[in-house]
Amino acid sequence: MEILLADKNKLIEVLYIIRVCSRQLIEKGVKYWNNSLADYNEISEDIANQYVYLMVINRVTIGTVTIKPDKSTLKTTTISRLAIFPPFQKRGFAPEVLKFAEDLAKKNGATVLKGTTPIDDKSLSQLLEENGFVNHGIDGEVHEEFVRIKFEKKIVI
Repeated sequence: MEILLADKNKLIEVLYIIRVCSRQLIEKGVKYWNNSLADYNEISEDIANQYVYLMVINRVTIGTVTIKPDKSTLKTTTISRLAIFPPFQKRGFAPEVLKFAEDLAKKNGATVLKGTTPIDDKSLSQLLEENGFVNHGIDGEVHEEFVRIKFEKKIVI
């Protein structure tokens, strides 16, 4: 698997993968967000700023992730929108993406990698904990869609 920067021509692929994965989560009972105009605009801006990455196997995009500096501190990198197309889930790709995010954060001088997960997404919480992230409880920024749990991992430089 390769992890490559997304370009603006890949926006529809990114949105499609996220939509398929969010529908899968809804079917499993996880309250999650669906694509909206805000998502389209935010993801488009993140692609322009080179924060969106694609997971690719044999030129086929199987997933996406957003890795960007935290707005509040330069020493923190945020990982979000980790979405792997369902037929490729549970094959060990997500830990590879988390390692890639950690290496990229380290390269950019960050000392913390953080992310959030919906409170009812047990599999994502487990994935993060198995990969060295520490559960810091409910995120102080409660969004109307769902309550989130904040995870952080200290990066050893």
